[in-house]
Amino acid sequence: MKLSFIVSCQKTLLVLCLICCITLTVSASNYYPSEIGNTWVFMSEDGGEKLTYTVEPPKDTDVEGLIVLKITSEAIGTDLEPSTDLYDITVENDGSLLLHHSLTDEGAFGFADVTYDPPVTFFPAELPLGHTWQIMAETELLLVGEVSSTTTITVVGIEDVETAAGVFKDCVKLEIKQKDVTATVVLRRTSYQWLASDIGPVKFLSDQDVVYELQDYNLLEPKLETPMMEHVSLSTDVNGDGTVNILDLVRVASYLGEPVSDENASVDVNNDGEINILDLVQIAQDLGKQTRE
Repeated sequence: MKLSFIVSCQKTLLVLCLICCITLTVSASNYYPSEIGNTWVFMSEDGGEKLTYTVEPPKDTDVEGLIVLKITSEAIGTDLEPSTDLYDITVENDGSLLLHHSLTDEGAFGFADVTYDPPVTFFPAELPLGHTWQIMAETELLLVGEVSSTTTITVVGIEDVETAAGVFKDCVKLEIKQKDVTATVVLRRTSYQWLASDIGPVKFLSDQDVVYELQDYNLLEPKLETPMMEHVSLSTDVNGDGTVNILDLVRVASYLGEPVSDENASVDVNNDGEINILDLVQIAQDLGKQTRE
């Protein structure tokens, strides 16, 4: 009886481990929510400058799934016109953001207009500590002519960030090093950005040591596409209820290690003549799928 109880606990633990692994994979952090209508509002520490980030639809494009990240900078209490930067991006299936085009306001130097062909990684889906990527661009500006720009972004820390909009745990801290090369001068700038999981940007430190903190934000719920029902017959739907779910995992787990017989043949999902972890893995890969005849 005692041995039977231990074996039963081990089977249950195995199922739970599989479910936890699947959950972690599905619920990977999203450090830059990209739904159209998302808005983030920042203020400088001295209250003199306001930054507004919005995700907007493109005005005219042939690129499927293109969205626009618009960044507007306003000097509070002055008559200066706001400056605007635009980034045309697409969201890949893994959640990474690809940059197709950028138009940034460089003040007296005019606008830097850059097309990235092929598109480059704007933000990768995963941001582990130490991860580095680069964005390289060629453009032409007033007064200085041709400019070659290399931006190197590195994940340098995981920190908690407190702002007027709340306290955000385990934010990814990015170090952003930009090198601009012209015919006469080389400019280097370093800034920092903090991203919170499922929130996006929450804090900035500019290359001029100006701190911007999140004041308010509005994020829309992601639109989930409902897949069309397929006429499929899955062996992983062990109990035949029309859905591959945890009940199928539990049923197979209860027979782990037992010989295949007429009574339990359905739990030998991969038909290899054994009831083992491979059957559980195959079910885990099909979780959520539905069947109908």
